[in-house]
Amino acid sequence: MNYIRGVLIALLVAGLTLFSVANSIFVPVDLGFQQFSIWLPLLVLFSFALGFLPVWLRLSADRMLLKRKVTKLEAALGKSETELSQAKVELLRPPAQTASFEPAEPAPQPQSMPRPAPPPGT
Repeated sequence: MNYIRGVLIALLVAGLTLFSVANSIFVPVDLGFQQFSIWLPLLVLFSFALGFLPVWLRLSADRMLLKRKVTKLEAALGKSETELSQAKVELLRPPAQTASFEPAEPAPQPQSMPRPAPPPGT
């Protein structure tokens, strides 16, 4: 990818150089309050930079905000993964054994309810 980027930059520089050599003239620029002459390739580059700057600033701000958001989300994910691994350890841990030497009392058996007698004549 860097190779392609380098080739494109070299082509852009070569194109701008050819444009500058072919159009080496001064053009009048009128700002309303003052008129002056400026070299045409410089005017083209200035116009390009003037149009590119707001877009670049907006994209840079968006990238910065997204990087902050990704950092916060990664931190939250790491915290959640830590909590999840601790919960897994707690669930897989065997129940604690009592250290008494006395036999454990048997659990009381549920008492069954007596059934009512069937109705007479059946």
